Amino acid sequence: MAVEYDLVIVGGTSEGITAATAASRYGARVALILQGLDSGRSHLIQQGLWSLTATHPLAMPPGESGVSPWQWAKQRATLIADTLTRDTAVRLMVQGVDVIAETGQIVGDRPLTLVTATRRLTTRKLLIATGSHAIAPPLPGLATVPYDTPATLCQREHLPSSVVILGGSPMGIGLAQWLARWSVKVTLLTASTQFFTTEDPDVAGWLTAQLRADGVDMCLGARIISVSQPPDPPSGTAIAVQLESARITADSLVVATRPGPYLHDLGLQHCLPRDRPLTVNAHLQTEHPRIYACGAAIGGDELPAIARQEAECAVHNALLWPRRRVNYQTLPYELPTQPPTARVGFTELQAVQRFGASAVLVARQSLYENPTAQWREATSGFCKLIAHRDGRLLGCHSVGPEASVWVQAVALLMAAKTPWWHLANSPTLPDSLMEIVRQAAQQWESDRWQPGQWRRDWAENWCNWRRNT
Repeated sequence: MAVEYDLVIVGGTSEGITAATAASRYGARVALILQGLDSGRSHLIQQGLWSLTATHPLAMPPGESGVSPWQWAKQRATLIADTLTRDTAVRLMVQGVDVIAETGQIVGDRPLTLVTATRRLTTRKLLIATGSHAIAPPLPGLATVPYDTPATLCQREHLPSSVVILGGSPMGIGLAQWLARWSVKVTLLTASTQFFTTEDPDVAGWLTAQLRADGVDMCLGARIISVSQPPDPPSGTAIAVQLESARITADSLVVATRPGPYLHDLGLQHCLPRDRPLTVNAHLQTEHPRIYACGAAIGGDELPAIARQEAECAVHNALLWPRRRVNYQTLPYELPTQPPTARVGFTELQAVQRFGASAVLVARQSLYENPTAQWREATSGFCKLIAHRDGRLLGCHSVGPEASVWVQAVALLMAAKTPWWHLANSPTLPDSLMEIVRQAAQQWESDRWQPGQWRRDWAENWCNWRRNT
């Protein structure tokens, strides 16, 4: 049966934009239904705000009276986000993508049919890229009190003086640290007994200590009995959280638990089994072979680096042949912490469990010994490299001002299957922060040339022979 489009993408998220751009390169006829989403604008505003604090030079109004540092930071972040996203729809339309600024819903399966307020579209394949949204936990009284999410908190005209954050997601932890640096009294409540459970233990321990150093009051393993709004609250108190052994009051409550996929009113019941979560196979196909999904729509945290790769892979599989897979082992990503935290590949525990302790090499290098870090007064951080004795780079975990740059360099080497000893001998500027990765790898190179190792013995015998000939 003839259809109007080769691919319809639902969701004006950053991964939806990436998918539409990738599909246009194939010469396919593509439609992008924005679904009320803002092309990543809110994420850019939030990202811009999180890069600033009240003491950051760019957060201070230069010579403008009556403008607070917070209002100036909001204006700057909004301006940058608007500049980066203003022409997104026009650019896509120039590339041949039909951009539909409406909300779409699936109404038929054969062929796949979607309707919006003014259009009826038929398509050969469908890609869901709707992202995620905050989900409030089922706590007694939570539905009766006003609360914020990380996104809505960043839209406030004034920051609250005190905040209780519910949830230990990376977004919630990053928000707690950021608010503390804006001199907000922060209490972080999480049912888990530790943070960053999926990250390397060295990174998780370091970040937990950094949160304490920033002044965040953490309650790990907290069991919340109820949430309420006091009838006659004192000044600065709007909500109260009752725990088993304490009562915490604050000016604002922020729900920052792990988000859920945004699949509301998509009409998936016409194509997929009801009452089941959206799942995909290795090729990003759902249970319906002509429907694909990517990014936070298939679960997990909102990590743009991973979502972008999934979008490009899903488009390739939808338009050509479903054989391509995403190599998550070489995908780097960054966590919203200060200083930044970035990662690629296995943690030390994962590497040991897979290859055995005797086959795994681990090297750590601190920023404290780096001249540039000392000059910048940014010596808090480290780089941890993990490799196999046969030469394979298995992972990199970094905390520091340029952590994403270090991890990106290692990810490129991992994707190219470059042995770690090439990293140890790679050219870098001697005093740059990138030198930390080379220094970490050189620890293994030094071990290979210790007395008693065959390389050292061979070289020493060679030198002895040369001196006597």
